[in-house]
Amino acid sequence: MNERVVCISKVLTDPDEAAGMSTHEGYFYMPVNCTVVYVSVAPLEDDSSATLDINDDGTGVITAVSCADADVPGTWKASGYGGTNEPVKIAAGSKVDFDLNSATAANLFYVDIWVVIGEAWA
Repeated sequence: MNERVVCISKVLTDPDEAAGMSTHEGYFYMPVNCTVVYVSVAPLEDDSSATLDINDDGTGVITAVSCADADVPGTWKASGYGGTNEPVKIAAGSKVDFDLNSATAANLFYVDIWVVIGEAWA
């Protein structure tokens, strides 16, 4: 096998101070079959009740990752990577999008998604 762990980094921002952030704040299409094993998210500035959902073709597969504290990134970890969550498989060509829940206006969020690629796809 020729497995690799790859980090996909995204910055989600809403520069409009009049509008809060919410659903479908950004997206990309996954180019390869992969398994999500770790997610980290943090705001530029503290955002007391903000959480992140990651959707696969419109279905929430990783939900309610805290992103409230700029100094302490919220994490989602799969078993085998320091957590208790089941790893999430995403097929090549899937639309991966982000929901920011209860986020305030004019903030910026750093998101890192660690995926395993090149694995045997069951």
